[in-house]
Amino acid sequence: MAGNGKLQTALLALGSLLMVASLILMVMIYSSLPGKPSEKASADAKRLAGELADNNLPEASIEEYKSILSAGGLDDKEQGAINYLIGKTYFEKIGDYEKAAAYYIRARALDPEGSYSDELGKNLIASLERMGRRLDAKRELDRQTNINPDTSRTAGKVIAKIGDRKITVTDFNEELRQLPQDMQDKINSPEEKRKFLDQVIGRDLIYHAALREGFDKETAVRKDLHRLEKEYLIQYYSQQKIAPTVRPDTADLRLYFNANKDKYGKKTFDAAREDVTRDYMNYIGSRAIMEYMKKLMQAEQVQVFEENLK
Repeated sequence: MAGNGKLQTALLALGSLLMVASLILMVMIYSSLPGKPSEKASADAKRLAGELADNNLPEASIEEYKSILSAGGLDDKEQGAINYLIGKTYFEKIGDYEKAAAYYIRARALDPEGSYSDELGKNLIASLERMGRRLDAKRELDRQTNINPDTSRTAGKVIAKIGDRKITVTDFNEELRQLPQDMQDKINSPEEKRKFLDQVIGRDLIYHAALREGFDKETAVRKDLHRLEKEYLIQYYSQQKIAPTVRPDTADLRLYFNANKDKYGKKTFDAAREDVTRDYMNYIGSRAIMEYMKKLMQAEQVQVFEENLK
């Protein structure tokens, strides 16, 4: 009996040890999981990001802000504020208006009533305008002023049917974006929109008539389509690979403005900034494309036979 008592005692002791070990393991695993960063760590990271921005190191500042987001544990309001600061840095310090707009929209989605909402709205509209997306900028202005509050809900609504094919508000707006800006500006009344819709419908009818009759299979058409595809891919590749490397800051823009003041009349730098940015991007963008072409030529070991040009 004594032996049985000792065995039971040993088993109980072993069970207790296993339970303690399991608890310790659970604590170790839980502590290794990503959680809410301490308030001090988060505050230190924000302070560092601000200092980096103040010292004209915007990209490093953005990376610091992103590290705060990736640490996890922030509520929507806190995430919204960080996304707003990233968008503001892209807008004010880097001039990357596409990324600025993206982060502004994220911030608004996370915290629509944030204390920064007024400035966010103005900068979002300005970003869209500077990207050349004036139609989207107008819609955003309408949204903010409640002129057309249901725009986002109507995007998928059908406005015309051609047999089984549907044309939605989104399709219509996409066709509208393809027009030159001055033409877009004129199509702002129900009457003008209806006229343009008739054009969209007519073009769709002609397109499908051409497909039915096999025009897309003709040799001349295939050659032209290949050429158009090539041109599109060149432009798209340049936008994705080369354009992101061209990020002028305010100092670059001021230097360009001072060297080309005659182009802007009596305008101050602030008044002409949008035009200056566009002109400078065209100027430095062309140089960047030429440099990229040279690198590709070297990498691909291009050979030129000038004697055959005669």
